[in-house]
Amino acid sequence: MKILHLSDLHFPTPIPFFQLKGKMVVGYLNYTLRRRKKYPPYIWDSILKSVETLKPDAIVVSGDITNVSHEKEFQTAGKILSELPQDKIFYIPGNHDRYTKQAVGEHPFFEKYFSKLSGESISHNAEYIRIKKIAGMHFVGWDSSLPLSILNAYGTIHPEVISRTQEILREKKIEDYILVCHHPIWNPKERQETVHHRLLNREEIARLLQKQPPLAFLHGHVHTNWVKFPGEKMPYYVVNSASSTRLSDSKHECGFHLMEIEKKNLKIQRYTYNPEQSKFTEAPLVSYSEKE
Repeated sequence: MKILHLSDLHFPTPIPFFQLKGKMVVGYLNYTLRRRKKYPPYIWDSILKSVETLKPDAIVVSGDITNVSHEKEFQTAGKILSELPQDKIFYIPGNHDRYTKQAVGEHPFFEKYFSKLSGESISHNAEYIRIKKIAGMHFVGWDSSLPLSILNAYGTIHPEVISRTQEILREKKIEDYILVCHHPIWNPKERQETVHHRLLNREEIARLLQKQPPLAFLHGHVHTNWVKFPGEKMPYYVVNSASSTRLSDSKHECGFHLMEIEKKNLKIQRYTYNPEQSKFTEAPLVSYSEKE
């Protein structure tokens, strides 16, 4: 089975300035003035061509399809993402998809536009747990994001989410699964996050996951790729594919990953945009052991 992992797509969407409120103003100006040029549309066109060439069985997007959670952004993202094979997709939201309280109100924008592609809800409370079976593999999605002040982008996963997930896995007799969450559960030493940006209780999450570990933990949030190989504390791969639609530079190793699973073994390939060939080509893995 082949899984193509994308993250932090941040599709550009023009928004009338008078429709921006609160932190959306700062966020939109930051994106428009500082980051938009780093996300040229031809990168997405090249990703679509890669999908045609690589022919994955499943496509995972681990959050941040928008920038400031304006409803128009979700509408635009829906049209763009419709170019992917819809029966192969699994989405979860990221912090930019939960950017404002309006976006997570009584009718959350992400669920309004992407619920059908995000799997079955298996939570009996307000917590977000989704599960979807694609080509024989089960994908479990968690939502680690919440609307915060402009200075914060941290995340958290309530322990009840983990216990409920493991309960469902036992009930359905699911042994092998892929876990998808926007915030990293692990960072390389040179890519550590501040308390304002990280998954706050990730040590607790890692400890609880030891009972029924996934084959891989797929995430985004930090805009540079890496892969952590299975270790003692986290006996599974940790894969970061952010930001798939961003141009790489000296501080950002951007692209996506293709994972091939055979008998619980993972073969992982990394692809980055090659400006000389105007397409994505295979590149060396940015890989680490758990102790690095």
